[in-house]
Amino acid sequence: MRHLNQCRAARNINCICRRFNLVAAAAAVTLFLSAYSTQCHAEYVSCNDETLCKGGDVNYELIASIRTMRLLNYTYRGRTYSREGDASFSGPTMRVQPGQSLWIKLGNEMLDESIGPHEPNATDYWRMLQNPGERIKYQFYRKSVADASLMHVDQVNMPKHFDATNLHLHGLDIDVHMFHPVGTHDPDAPHIIVEPGQCYCYRFHVPAHHPTGMYWYHPHLHGSTALQIWSGMFGLLYVDGKEGESPSLMHELASQNVTDSHEFVIWDPALKYVGDYDDSAINHNLEVDEFLLGQTTLSKIHPFLVNGEYIPTFNATTFRPLHLRVLCATIENENTFIIYPKGREHEHWDDAALPFWVIASDGVTYEQPIRRNILVMAGGQREELLLWFDRPGDYVISQQGIQGMQFFDMHGHPHDQILAMITVRDVSDVAMESKLVASANTVQDIANLRLTPGYHSSETIQSHEITRTETIVFSMGTNRDQAPFPQYYINGKAFDPLRLDFFAEPGEAVEYLLVNAQHNVHPFHIHVNRFQVQEMGSELSTTKYPVLKAVLDFPKGVWRDTVIVPPNGRTRIWVQYKNYTGKTVIHCHFLAHEDTGMMATLFIGQPHTSIAQWMSTHFDLLLGIAFGVAVFAGIMGVRSFYRSPNTLVVYEQVAAMNNLKSKAVD
Repeated sequence: MRHLNQCRAARNINCICRRFNLVAAAAAVTLFLSAYSTQCHAEYVSCNDETLCKGGDVNYELIASIRTMRLLNYTYRGRTYSREGDASFSGPTMRVQPGQSLWIKLGNEMLDESIGPHEPNATDYWRMLQNPGERIKYQFYRKSVADASLMHVDQVNMPKHFDATNLHLHGLDIDVHMFHPVGTHDPDAPHIIVEPGQCYCYRFHVPAHHPTGMYWYHPHLHGSTALQIWSGMFGLLYVDGKEGESPSLMHELASQNVTDSHEFVIWDPALKYVGDYDDSAINHNLEVDEFLLGQTTLSKIHPFLVNGEYIPTFNATTFRPLHLRVLCATIENENTFIIYPKGREHEHWDDAALPFWVIASDGVTYEQPIRRNILVMAGGQREELLLWFDRPGDYVISQQGIQGMQFFDMHGHPHDQILAMITVRDVSDVAMESKLVASANTVQDIANLRLTPGYHSSETIQSHEITRTETIVFSMGTNRDQAPFPQYYINGKAFDPLRLDFFAEPGEAVEYLLVNAQHNVHPFHIHVNRFQVQEMGSELSTTKYPVLKAVLDFPKGVWRDTVIVPPNGRTRIWVQYKNYTGKTVIHCHFLAHEDTGMMATLFIGQPHTSIAQWMSTHFDLLLGIAFGVAVFAGIMGVRSFYRSPNTLVVYEQVAAMNNLKSKAVD
């Protein structure tokens, strides 16, 4: 009988073990099915089949390659979206309408292994720290190590993948598309990485109510974003109005006698001269500079270019508005936009600058123009501007006054520069030459313009809708024993793609207090969701840094997808999340900051967790349960043994003997 009960206890334990093994087996099957499902829904496609990725209402093919072209007065060779024979250095302009599907086939032909720069390693950082090359005005921490091999290296946030790529459509309200596959709800999903020789098909649907306006696209692979945009890998994207359904800014302007429109794309490439060349050696003399020099704006050739040119000239006519569609595609710099009569650009803008009018920001049209005499823009932002001149002559658009404010009171970051020239002719001369009747606008005509706003007033986020407030702190570390250097953090953590940092639900309205802990600028960008700016402030003096006053001057409640967080300051925003759920990111849009750690994951909606993922996450709990079950089974087995019939007989005999002894004593 004892043997029988021991067998029963063992059988109970074996049963439990078998059940536990079944759970593990089920987890393995689930893991396999999950992997299989991911493969089935993968967006990688054959580069050789031209029929693939053409099922959208609008279809584009974008090829990342390395080619030679003229840039400045040099022969430049670098990574680009442009093709041989293209007039532009940047990628093709894409156009889509609200309600349409947009498919983009991204191919990677960056196969030239000889093109620089090289990916920096611990030795590069260590050498830079021995001789920074300029007077650094921030405080160093920790002692410098004796050798590069002693550096602590954060591999996740080292610059890398210079010849791999992916794609981000900046500012559009569409599916999340940073991680594979597009729209993924897998919390462990990796970055989309398109290696040389691969192609990837992005499939989007632009919602019918999407604001029409100016957007752009660029690569966004962590570690190589800055390098590739320094190279010129970006392009414009317009959401155009649909006849009779959605308003078009261009049509509305044309109906109010504004027809002279031009793109104005500001770009700050970091370049290096690679020496004279001949046909037997290399066929170029200009390349992108090393990452560490570009990041610190120490590159010898680091101009602000407009439309790929150094100080281009625009033509205008008196009394006829000039419409500029401005993209600030800078990588590591802010930029000002100030208009001066030529020769007066050294005066303060409040004394000598001409007024202009802002009619849209970040793709969202204002109901009426906003008058300005200075704008401060950061990388990623777009502004649609109307310029008006009542006198013929030469004018300049100036970038100035950012020095000192942008980065730890260090002057020369960025340098002052004329961005473009404007030659203004008298309207009567133009009309006489063209034999057309001069049609003139007045300043009051511009001020009285009425446009269809990108968002209706009913879509304004209300304070009672805010469900919670979260603080997002941007900070920089200067540990000399650590690479990359400096270190960039959000809420004290460097980026980790496998860690989920922030969460939100579709339809939820959240307030974020963006805090900048130091004397440097951080433009904040959130993917696939724009927000309203409620407040901005800084501890720095607007007397010492006059341009800061312009940063802090904004229309309350303005819709943006990228906003400046002032140095030693804060920005408060409200965001109401759309129905685009899944894994995405928030980050600083100074892209070398983002590449080296200043990015965080954001998960919208509920993660799809497989049994295997759940078991992995809760391994300690499961181990404890298994141990508890085993102990419980052992106790029950022992208890069954002592309650067996043989044990009961022995107990009854002992009890009878004790009873006889008791009677004898009595």
